[in-house]
Amino acid sequence: MDNPFSHLEDEKLMELYQKGEHLAFNVIYDRYHKNIYSYLTKRVFDQSIIEDIFQNIILKFHKSRNLYNPKYELLKWIYTISRSVFIDELKKKKFKTIEFNEKYLESEESSDHIQVELDSAKLSQKEKEAIELRYFSDKEFLEISKLLDTSEANTRKIISRGLIKLRTKYLGR
Repeated sequence: MDNPFSHLEDEKLMELYQKGEHLAFNVIYDRYHKNIYSYLTKRVFDQSIIEDIFQNIILKFHKSRNLYNPKYELLKWIYTISRSVFIDELKKKKFKTIEFNEKYLESEESSDHIQVELDSAKLSQKEKEAIELRYFSDKEFLEISKLLDTSEANTRKIISRGLIKLRTKYLGR
C-alpha cells in the first residue's frame, strides 16, 4: 500500500511528524536512510558498528524532531545529526591512536608497526599540512582554512584529495 504522504515535501513531512504522524516518518526514512548508510560506510568498515551508529542516529532524529526548523533543508539537518552521533561514538569507543612524527604515521593496531610515509604518497605541501592540522592537531576546517589562507571549501577539497592519495597508495582503493 502506498503511503499517502509520499508526495509531500520534506518540510511538510517534518511538520506532520512533529505532530505525531508516524507515516510521515516512514516517508522520511525511505527517502534518506540510504544517505545515512552511505555517510557511515565511507567512515566505518565494521558493519556491526555501522548498524549501532545508524540506530543511534535514528533515535536522535526521533528525540530531536521538535527542534527541526523548516528554514533548513531536512537532508542537511539529518547529516548534522549523523555527524554529531558519529563523532560521539568515536569519542565513546576506545580507538587506537595514531602517533605522528615528521615523516611517519605509526599504527598500534597490531604487533607489526605499519609506517606510512606522507612523502611517498606524493602529497602536495598543502595536502600534508592540511592533513596534519586536521587529523593530528584536531583543527576544524575553518581554522585550517585560515592557516592555509584558503577557503573552507577548498580546505575540504585539499584534505579529501590527500586522503584519496593515501588510500590509493596504502590500501589500493
